[in-house]
Amino acid sequence: MEHIDRPVVIGGGAAGLAACLTLEAAGMSPLLLEASDRLGGRLRTERMADGTRVDVGFQVLLTAYPELKRWVDMSALEPVRFVPGARIHKDGRWRTLADPRRRPGTLPATLTSGIGTWADRFRMLRLVLEVMRGPAEDVQSGATSGTTLDDLKARGFSDGFIRDFLQSFFSGIFLDKALTPPPAQFLYTLRMFASGEVVRPADGVEALVHQLQGKPERTEVRLQQRVVSFGSGHILTEHGADWVAPQIICTVPSLLDGRPPVPWHGCLNVVFATSGRPFGKPIIGLLPEAQSVTNFHFMEDVQGAEGRGKLNATAVIDSGQNVDEAVLAMQSELRAAGLAVGEVLWKAHIPEALPAMREVRPAMAHPKISEGLYIAGDATAAPSLDAALRSGRVAAEALIHSKRSTTT
Repeated sequence: MEHIDRPVVIGGGAAGLAACLTLEAAGMSPLLLEASDRLGGRLRTERMADGTRVDVGFQVLLTAYPELKRWVDMSALEPVRFVPGARIHKDGRWRTLADPRRRPGTLPATLTSGIGTWADRFRMLRLVLEVMRGPAEDVQSGATSGTTLDDLKARGFSDGFIRDFLQSFFSGIFLDKALTPPPAQFLYTLRMFASGEVVRPADGVEALVHQLQGKPERTEVRLQQRVVSFGSGHILTEHGADWVAPQIICTVPSLLDGRPPVPWHGCLNVVFATSGRPFGKPIIGLLPEAQSVTNFHFMEDVQGAEGRGKLNATAVIDSGQNVDEAVLAMQSELRAAGLAVGEVLWKAHIPEALPAMREVRPAMAHPKISEGLYIAGDATAAPSLDAALRSGRVAAEALIHSKRSTTT
C-alpha cells in the first residue's frame, strides 16, 4: 500500500488537466492518473490510413468560451475559422444562412435563403441581443430545467425555422435531435457562437491537449492506470495497486458510488470518399430532411490538400443501434442531397460522446462530496468543453480552500 501525501486527480481529460494546472498554481504537485495511453479524454485526433488527421467525433472550439481563454493560447493552435453559419440543403437546392454581423457578404444569400420567415429573423436578432447582455455565466444560470425545443416554440419561432435550422444545427452541437437540453445551455452556447469564432486547430483538436499537458511543471502523470474503485482515501487500480490519498479529485463519473449513473448521447463519425466539389470555404453542411446525418463538412475546405476527396459526416446514434446500418443510412442521405460520396475511409463510434443532462450549471457549487473527495467533469456541470475545464478548476479551488482552512 502506497501513501500519497499530495492531491490525486483521476482522469486526464479537460477537467483533470484544468484541475492539475489550478493545483500547481497554488504550489501543489498533484498526481494525475489516466486509464488510457494518452491524455485528453474525448479530445482525440487520429490519423487515417493515408495520414490525414481526423478528430474523433469531429469537434470544433468556440473561442468565446471563458475557460478556453483562461487556459489556451488559441493563436498557437493555428486555428482554421469556420463561416459563422451553415449551408443547408432544402427542397433540392443549397441555401446559405450565416451571421451577417460578422460576414456582411453573406447578407444577400441569408435574406433570400428561404429558411424561416422575416419574423424568425427578427426574433433571432432579438434573442442574440438578449443573450449578449450581462455576465456569460448568468446566461447559463438562468432556465436550467425544461427543454430548448419547448423554449424555442414559446418564443414564437416557426416550426419550419426550428426544423430547418435551429434543430438541425444544434442537434450536432448537443448530439440530441429532440433538443432536450435546458434552455440555459442553448442560450449560453448561442452567446458563445455570437461573440466568438468557431475554429478547428490546424493539427486537430488534440493539439489543444498537447498545449495543456505541456504547461504543468510539478504534476506527475501516470498513464494506463485505470482506477476501478476508491473510497475513504483508498484508490484501487485494475492492476492491483492500492494507494492511500488524503485528497482526491475524480473526473470519471462512473466511479462514484451512490450517485445515479450518467446517461450519455452517442455519435458516429464517418469519413467518406467523395468526388464532389467542396463548398470552397470552411462551413458546416446541414441536411434537415435527414434522419441520421446531423452535419458534415468537406475536409478539403478545412484541411487543404490532405483533406481532398474526403467528406466528414456525423450522426447521432442511440445505444444498441447497429453501426453498419447507420453508416449505410448516412451514405444514402448524403447521396439523396446530391453529394457524390463513395466508400468509407474511416469511422469512429463514440457511445459516450456527451452527457445527456436535464439540468445544467456553470460548475458544481459544492464539488466536495465527502472529506477529501471532490468531483469534476462536464457531467457535473454542462455538456461542453467550457464546463469541463471550469469544473476542474472549481473542484481544485475547493480542495485548495479546504486544505488552507485546515492548516490555519
